[in-house]
Amino acid sequence: MKWPPTRCWTSPATKNGNRHFQVKGYGGKKSNRWVELFATRDKSVVLRISWNDLRSQWKSGWMTLPKDEDLKGCNI
Repeated sequence: MKWPPTRCWTSPATKNGNRHFQVKGYGGKKSNRWVELFATRDKSVVLRISWNDLRSQWKSGWMTLPKDEDLKGCNI
């Protein structure tokens, strides 16, 4: 994946009630690169994660998520 990061990301798990994030800033060099993200629904939720974690664990872009009603009866 190329640097700088794409603008929108989907978290693999809920972070403070949010899964969709946008890039606020980024920096660092080589293996010390980091990305600062804010939650799309609540801009006060800000995360700073390593570039390696972002590109290996998160999905680039916004993925369609099931609604809460769709999860009833699921073992999650």
